[in-house]
Amino acid sequence: RALKRPPEEMVRLLQGRAAARKCTPEVVAFVRLRWPDLIAHRSYGAVGRLLRELKTVFGITLSLSGVRPLIQALKHPAPAAGPAETGLPRGANLEKRETTASCSEIPAAGVPTAEAADNQGVSAVSTPPPSGHNAQCSPFFPQDPQPGNYWCEHAGVLIFAALLGAISKVSGNTQDILAQWLAALWLGAANIEQTKFLHWEDLELILGPGVRYPTQQREKLQALAADPQLIQGLFGFNQQLLGDAVGTDLYFDPHVKHYTGEQNVLKGWCSKIRFADKILQSDFIHTAQGAPIYFETTDNFADLRERFFGVVKRARTTLGWPAERVLTMIVDRGIYGDEVFERVLADPYLQLITWEKGFVAEPWDPALASGKMVMTRCRNSSTDLRTYHFASFERPWKRNPKLRQIVVQATAPNGRKIQVSILTDDGKRKAEQIIQLMFSRWLQENDFKYLDQHFGINQITSYRCIEYEKLKGQVDDREVRSGTRKALDQRLHQATRVLAKDLLAEEHALLAHTRRQVQIQELTATLAAAPAAETPEGKAQPRRLKQLRKLDEMYEAARVKRRGDIAEHHELIARIRAEIETTAATESRLEAMIQADMVKLEPSSKRLLDVLRITARNGFYQALQPFKKSYDNYRDDHGQFRHLTHSPGVLEVSSTEVLIHLFPGGSYGGEFQRIVSQTLETINQQQLEHPKLPGRRLRFRLAHRSELDLKVRIGT
Repeated sequence: RALKRPPEEMVRLLQGRAAARKCTPEVVAFVRLRWPDLIAHRSYGAVGRLLRELKTVFGITLSLSGVRPLIQALKHPAPAAGPAETGLPRGANLEKRETTASCSEIPAAGVPTAEAADNQGVSAVSTPPPSGHNAQCSPFFPQDPQPGNYWCEHAGVLIFAALLGAISKVSGNTQDILAQWLAALWLGAANIEQTKFLHWEDLELILGPGVRYPTQQREKLQALAADPQLIQGLFGFNQQLLGDAVGTDLYFDPHVKHYTGEQNVLKGWCSKIRFADKILQSDFIHTAQGAPIYFETTDNFADLRERFFGVVKRARTTLGWPAERVLTMIVDRGIYGDEVFERVLADPYLQLITWEKGFVAEPWDPALASGKMVMTRCRNSSTDLRTYHFASFERPWKRNPKLRQIVVQATAPNGRKIQVSILTDDGKRKAEQIIQLMFSRWLQENDFKYLDQHFGINQITSYRCIEYEKLKGQVDDREVRSGTRKALDQRLHQATRVLAKDLLAEEHALLAHTRRQVQIQELTATLAAAPAAETPEGKAQPRRLKQLRKLDEMYEAARVKRRGDIAEHHELIARIRAEIETTAATESRLEAMIQADMVKLEPSSKRLLDVLRITARNGFYQALQPFKKSYDNYRDDHGQFRHLTHSPGVLEVSSTEVLIHLFPGGSYGGEFQRIVSQTLETINQQQLEHPKLPGRRLRFRLAHRSELDLKVRIGT
């Protein structure tokens, strides 16, 4: 009877429990066939696409764990027993060859081997790179590179080799991912998601194996951000990068990011939209040269005048400044307040320079001007100068004689004059120095736009949030005006305004009524004394009398309604005042936030990446200076130098050095080629080393397309 069963049922019976498995031989064969094509198209999300295709083709729903063993086997196949023909990586020797070499022995993706390099120039290929897990491993790591030529899409970023090599050693444990994020910022990836546009195989030639996918990067970021010692080390690294230019004159400025997400975060004034809305607050400290050196990311739970002293105190600790170091903070009008001035005057190691808020220009008497000075600013080049003239006099400030008031009249090159007042508790510094510091704040102000456009300082980074319920004991609570009391005061104000409007209307109506009564009496007496004349004026008198009496009737009707409204408003005001008497005037700000279900965006992940962002900005500015001086064109020098650092190139590796042939996009004229070559020679004099190959000197040169031999090999 068993032999009479259908063949399909016989197969199922012979398979036993395995017959119910979804990964049938047909499914396995399909996966092996489709996997290379899926990762060649786009490796990120390839497993998800594979599972959807299996459901479409076979009508089965597999879990990730169900196909994971098979995928792992495809990613890491067992080594072949004998020689096998393999396609070479991008840029390798152009002829097919038989090889048993391991992945680490294959030349770099995108570069020709030493044997394929032409003695007259560098040989490169335009075959597209392998992608995803199908890509060839880096030929550099873990072993030293073999001499030869290697194409690298991100060769220009090696201009920052010294910082890339040092940043990963900031903490006790080497963190190579810090160098990866720093390089990504220089290459234009303002956030982790944008790193998908980088060429990871070529980036390995510079930094070694990295963390490629955004999910893993975010997990690593969250883990590292929880280490306060690492954050402090990065701030110290940034300060060391700036060197002696840090000084003690510092600009303090809050920076607001408009938050458009769904989280219930605190609102504040956003100058971008000129409206109060959800914001993310960052308090920055810049050097007198405009370089960011310290910041804190928070919200406006505390006012700027409250945050200011805490930020300065924590900056001292984080940056290792001694407590007796006198700091001069230059701040805009947001810090203005009597309580702030008193606290500054009480601190011998803190000085403040700020604008006087609400200052009204006075008639200017040139005879009173005790000081005059001139400031020059460059526009498009070092020779394109604009001159500003300043005249000033000083006196003790009327509201607080312990402060100096410096009244300044500034004249722009176009002749426009403004008059401002500067307040400071620094009694020793010359007025000219104070004026120069205040009128140079544009360095710091303009830097925020640059930080946002090129380094992503406004990126949210992490959308995780913390409920204010969990912040008890971590924030300084204070008594603030009660929200209920504030609402009642607002209702009382509105009711009082309406009542005042009705009372004024009643008064005007009564005056009009009185005038009409007089006119009615006069017209009545005139008509009673003599009949109306035959003139037009005489005929109009009865009509006018009728109109006045009708207006009086309307007044009486409106008067009844208006007086009823006035009585109701009096009662409403009495009720509101009674309610105000029983309502507390103040309340705990923290408890109010908890009751309103307010949250605070988790700042640690953003803070870690933002430290790297300001480090990238400062490192870029320092590397830019030789080019800036030679090029002397301030309109696009940053863009030209950034274009150079984004250049692809060929790494010509020898046992002692790495010669980097840069191939920037675009056409360079003869004079500009000379400037770029001169800049690269200046960089060569720094004797930089490869970030991951100590002892291998880096040497840069500007290459030309004529030095390339292009060869294309289609198929294998």
